[in-house]
Amino acid sequence: MKGIIIYQGRYGATEQYARWLAEATRLPMLSLDRATPAILAGYDIIILGSSVYVGKLLVAKWLDQNAGLLARKKVLLFIVCGTTADDAGQQQELIRNNLGRALSRSIETFFLPGRCVIANLSWKDRIVLKIGAWLQKDPQKKVVMNQGFDYMDQKNLTRLIAAVKHSVKEAALC
Repeated sequence: MKGIIIYQGRYGATEQYARWLAEATRLPMLSLDRATPAILAGYDIIILGSSVYVGKLLVAKWLDQNAGLLARKKVLLFIVCGTTADDAGQQQELIRNNLGRALSRSIETFFLPGRCVIANLSWKDRIVLKIGAWLQKDPQKKVVMNQGFDYMDQKNLTRLIAAVKHSVKEAALC
């Protein structure tokens, strides 16, 4: 059974996780803009990576457009964002707001802590982040939004790598 890693990010964190995942699993990786239905047809397992921008997955529209095709595949979704691992409420809100009901039940989702380097952001993104920080009620989150963060680590992929290997092994048995 064949698997592929497809990703869409904005500032490099999602692509870095996709690279680390490809190295660990020996699966090919492809940016979302090159992932056509014809290419996807050749794979049984799709590992999809997305960053979050203002509460939206960068792959949300693509997921909607390809829901029929994805329904016939094993899909693992990794979401790279600033949401902490212990913030289950915010994670569920992201899933609820970005995945249709059917997809949210059929896709296994993993949250990976990302990176936000303020100096690397476009001027527009800096403004959006400043406004978000200003509106943020939680003082700790406000500080993080104003100062940036970098939680990138290959160890964050441990659960996802295990799930990918399990899915590949499971698919090979069918």
